[in-house]
Amino acid sequence: MLASNKAILTKLFRDNPAATASYLTESMRENDFDAARTALSRVIQAQNVQMVARDAGLRRDTLYRTFGGRIDPQLSRILGLFRALNVQACVVQADSSEVQSAAGGTAPDGSEGFAKRLTQGLASNRFEEAVLALKEAVLSQNVSSLAREAGIERRTMYKTFGGAVDPHLSRILKVLAAMQLRLLVVPLPHRSGLPRPKLGRPPKAPKAKDA
Repeated sequence: MLASNKAILTKLFRDNPAATASYLTESMRENDFDAARTALSRVIQAQNVQMVARDAGLRRDTLYRTFGGRIDPQLSRILGLFRALNVQACVVQADSSEVQSAAGGTAPDGSEGFAKRLTQGLASNRFEEAVLALKEAVLSQNVSSLAREAGIERRTMYKTFGGAVDPHLSRILKVLAAMQLRLLVVPLPHRSGLPRPKLGRPPKAPKAKDA
Protein backbone atom coordinates (compact mmCIF):
# COMPACT_ATOMS: atom_id res chain seq x y z
CA MET A 1 0.00 0.00 0.00
CA LEU A 2 1.25 3.50 -0.80
CA ALA A 3 2.35 5.51 2.21
CA SER A 4 -0.16 8.25 1.35
CA ASN A 5 -3.05 5.77 1.33
CA LYS A 6 -1.98 4.31 4.66
CA ALA A 7 -1.79 7.80 6.13
CA ILE A 8 -5.37 8.46 4.99
CA LEU A 9 -6.60 5.20 6.55
CA THR A 10 -4.75 5.98 9.77
CA LYS A 11 -6.35 9.40 9.97
CA LEU A 12 -9.81 7.92 9.37
CA PHE A 13 -9.81 4.85 11.59
CA ARG A 14 -7.05 4.83 14.21
CA ASP A 15 -8.50 5.27 17.72
CA ASN A 16 -11.86 6.16 16.15
CA PRO A 17 -14.44 3.44 16.96
CA ALA A 18 -17.33 5.47 15.51
CA ALA A 19 -15.72 5.86 12.08
CA THR A 20 -14.55 2.24 12.11
CA ALA A 21 -18.03 0.97 12.98
CA SER A 22 -19.70 3.07 10.29
CA TYR A 23 -17.25 1.90 7.62
CA LEU A 24 -17.55 -1.78 8.55
CA THR A 25 -21.35 -1.55 8.63
CA GLU A 26 -21.48 -0.08 5.15
CA SER A 27 -19.02 -2.66 3.82
CA MET A 28 -21.07 -5.54 5.25
CA ARG A 29 -24.45 -4.18 4.20
CA GLU A 30 -24.89 -6.63 1.30
CA ASN A 31 -23.37 -9.63 3.13
CA ASP A 32 -20.64 -9.64 0.49
CA PHE A 33 -17.65 -11.57 1.80
CA ASP A 34 -15.01 -9.91 -0.38
CA ALA A 35 -16.20 -6.44 0.63
CA ALA A 36 -16.23 -7.39 4.32
CA ARG A 37 -12.77 -8.97 4.17
CA THR A 38 -11.31 -5.95 2.38
CA ALA A 39 -12.84 -3.58 4.93
CA LEU A 40 -11.38 -5.53 7.85
CA SER A 41 -7.98 -5.46 6.16
CA ARG A 42 -8.11 -1.69 5.64
CA VAL A 43 -9.12 -1.09 9.23
CA ILE A 44 -6.15 -3.16 10.42
CA GLN A 45 -3.76 -1.23 8.17
CA ALA A 46 -4.78 1.96 9.97
CA GLN A 47 -3.91 0.68 13.43
CA ASN A 48 -0.91 0.27 15.66
CA VAL A 49 -0.85 -3.46 15.01
CA GLN A 50 1.25 -4.26 18.05
CA MET A 51 -1.34 -2.72 20.36
CA VAL A 52 -4.33 -4.19 18.54
CA ALA A 53 -2.80 -7.66 18.65
CA ARG A 54 -2.21 -7.30 22.39
CA ASP A 55 -5.77 -6.17 23.06
CA ALA A 56 -7.23 -8.83 20.75
CA GLY A 57 -5.28 -11.59 22.47
CA LEU A 58 -3.53 -12.56 19.23
CA ARG A 59 0.05 -12.77 18.09
CA ARG A 60 1.11 -9.90 15.85
CA ASP A 61 1.88 -12.22 12.92
CA THR A 62 -1.46 -14.00 13.42
CA LEU A 63 -3.29 -10.68 13.25
CA TYR A 64 -1.52 -9.75 10.01
CA ARG A 65 -2.19 -13.16 8.48
CA THR A 66 -5.86 -13.28 9.54
CA PHE A 67 -6.78 -9.80 8.38
CA GLY A 68 -4.37 -9.35 5.51
CA GLY A 69 -7.19 -9.66 2.99
CA ARG A 70 -6.31 -13.10 1.66
CA ILE A 71 -7.91 -15.64 4.01
CA ASP A 72 -11.36 -16.23 5.48
CA PRO A 73 -11.18 -14.99 9.09
CA GLN A 74 -12.76 -17.04 11.86
CA LEU A 75 -15.36 -15.68 14.26
CA SER A 76 -13.16 -15.88 17.37
CA ARG A 77 -10.53 -13.66 15.79
CA ILE A 78 -13.09 -11.18 14.48
CA LEU A 79 -14.53 -10.83 17.97
CA GLY A 80 -11.04 -10.37 19.39
CA LEU A 81 -10.40 -7.64 16.83
CA PHE A 82 -13.69 -5.95 17.67
CA ARG A 83 -12.76 -5.95 21.37
CA ALA A 84 -9.46 -4.32 20.54
CA LEU A 85 -11.14 -1.70 18.32
CA ASN A 86 -13.82 -1.02 20.96
CA VAL A 87 -16.74 -1.92 18.69
CA GLN A 88 -19.28 -4.72 18.61
CA ALA A 89 -21.51 -6.38 16.04
CA CYS A 90 -25.29 -6.42 16.08
CA VAL A 91 -27.64 -8.25 13.73
CA VAL A 92 -30.52 -6.46 12.06
CA GLN A 93 -33.04 -7.26 9.37
CA ALA A 94 -31.63 -6.75 5.89
CA ASP A 95 -33.83 -3.72 5.21
CA SER A 96 -33.16 -2.10 8.58
CA SER A 97 -30.60 0.58 9.41
CA GLU A 98 -31.34 0.91 13.10
CA VAL A 99 -29.81 -1.30 15.77
CA GLN A 100 -32.89 -0.76 17.93
CA SER A 101 -34.89 -3.06 15.67
CA ALA A 102 -32.73 -5.94 16.83
CA ALA A 103 -31.86 -4.90 20.34
CA GLY A 104 -35.02 -3.65 21.93
CA GLY A 105 -38.66 -2.95 22.13
CA THR A 106 -40.72 -5.25 19.97
CA ALA A 107 -41.63 -8.89 20.54
CA PRO A 108 -39.46 -11.42 18.68
CA ASP A 109 -41.12 -12.70 15.53
CA GLY A 110 -39.49 -14.36 12.54
CA SER A 111 -36.26 -12.78 11.34
CA GLU A 112 -36.62 -9.99 13.88
CA GLY A 113 -36.53 -12.51 16.70
CA PHE A 114 -33.44 -14.20 15.27
CA ALA A 115 -31.77 -10.79 14.91
CA LYS A 116 -32.42 -10.04 18.55
CA ARG A 117 -31.03 -13.38 19.73
CA LEU A 118 -27.92 -13.07 17.59
CA THR A 119 -27.34 -9.51 18.78
CA GLN A 120 -27.50 -10.73 22.39
CA GLY A 121 -24.92 -13.40 21.59
CA LEU A 122 -22.55 -10.94 19.94
CA ALA A 123 -22.97 -8.18 22.52
CA SER A 124 -20.03 -9.14 24.75
CA ASN A 125 -17.62 -10.05 21.93
CA ARG A 126 -17.29 -13.42 23.66
CA PHE A 127 -16.80 -16.37 21.36
CA GLU A 128 -18.74 -18.95 23.38
CA GLU A 129 -21.85 -16.78 23.60
CA ALA A 130 -21.73 -15.85 19.93
CA VAL A 131 -21.34 -19.47 18.80
CA LEU A 132 -24.25 -20.56 20.99
CA ALA A 133 -26.49 -17.86 19.52
CA LEU A 134 -25.57 -18.91 15.98
CA LYS A 135 -26.27 -22.55 16.84
CA GLU A 136 -29.69 -21.73 18.28
CA ALA A 137 -30.63 -19.51 15.33
CA VAL A 138 -29.62 -22.07 12.70
CA LEU A 139 -30.85 -25.27 14.32
CA SER A 140 -34.22 -23.78 15.25
CA GLN A 141 -35.07 -23.57 11.54
CA ASN A 142 -35.53 -26.01 8.68
CA VAL A 143 -31.80 -26.62 8.21
CA SER A 144 -32.19 -28.22 4.78
CA SER A 145 -34.08 -25.21 3.46
CA LEU A 146 -31.68 -22.75 5.09
CA ALA A 147 -28.68 -24.61 3.69
CA ARG A 148 -30.18 -24.50 0.22
CA GLU A 149 -30.82 -20.75 0.47
CA ALA A 150 -27.29 -20.14 1.80
CA GLY A 151 -25.62 -22.30 -0.83
CA ILE A 152 -24.02 -24.50 1.84
CA GLU A 153 -24.31 -28.28 2.06
CA ARG A 154 -26.63 -29.47 4.81
CA ARG A 155 -23.89 -31.54 6.44
CA THR A 156 -21.53 -28.57 6.35
CA MET A 157 -24.22 -26.39 7.91
CA TYR A 158 -24.56 -28.73 10.88
CA LYS A 159 -20.79 -28.95 11.28
CA THR A 160 -20.19 -25.21 10.98
CA PHE A 161 -23.00 -24.08 13.26
CA GLY A 162 -23.21 -27.03 15.66
CA GLY A 163 -21.34 -25.13 18.35
CA ALA A 164 -18.14 -27.19 18.22
CA VAL A 165 -16.09 -25.31 15.59
CA ASP A 166 -14.98 -21.74 14.94
CA PRO A 167 -17.09 -20.60 11.94
CA HIS A 168 -15.58 -18.56 9.14
CA LEU A 169 -16.90 -15.16 8.13
CA SER A 170 -17.92 -16.24 4.63
CA ARG A 171 -20.35 -18.87 5.94
CA ILE A 172 -21.74 -16.55 8.61
CA LEU A 173 -22.54 -13.95 5.95
CA LYS A 174 -24.17 -16.57 3.71
CA VAL A 175 -26.41 -17.72 6.54
CA LEU A 176 -27.35 -14.18 7.49
CA ALA A 177 -28.24 -13.43 3.88
CA ALA A 178 -30.40 -16.56 3.73
CA MET A 179 -32.17 -15.42 6.91
CA GLN A 180 -32.61 -11.90 5.45
CA LEU A 181 -30.34 -10.46 8.12
CA ARG A 182 -27.10 -8.49 8.09
CA LEU A 183 -24.39 -7.28 10.44
CA LEU A 184 -24.33 -3.80 11.86
CA VAL A 185 -21.24 -2.62 13.77
CA VAL A 186 -21.57 -0.05 16.56
CA PRO A 187 -18.98 1.77 18.70
CA LEU A 188 -18.76 0.94 22.40
CA PRO A 189 -18.45 3.55 25.17
CA HIS A 190 -15.03 5.11 25.54
CA ARG A 191 -12.62 3.17 27.70
CA SER A 192 -9.28 4.03 29.17
CA GLY A 193 -6.54 2.20 27.31
CA LEU A 194 -3.63 0.32 28.79
CA PRO A 195 -0.25 2.08 28.65
CA ARG A 196 1.27 2.01 25.19
CA PRO A 197 4.28 -0.27 24.93
CA LYS A 198 7.56 1.59 24.61
CA LEU A 199 9.14 1.26 21.20
CA GLY A 200 12.76 1.30 20.20
CA ARG A 201 15.85 0.14 21.99
CA PRO A 202 16.33 0.72 25.71
CA PRO A 203 18.87 3.41 26.60
CA LYS A 204 22.44 2.26 27.12
CA ALA A 205 23.62 1.87 30.70
CA PRO A 206 26.16 4.51 31.73
CA LYS A 207 29.76 3.37 31.76
CA ALA A 208 31.34 2.83 35.14
CA LYS A 209 33.91 5.44 36.08
CA ASP A 210 37.46 4.32 36.72
CA ALA A 211 38.38 4.23 40.40
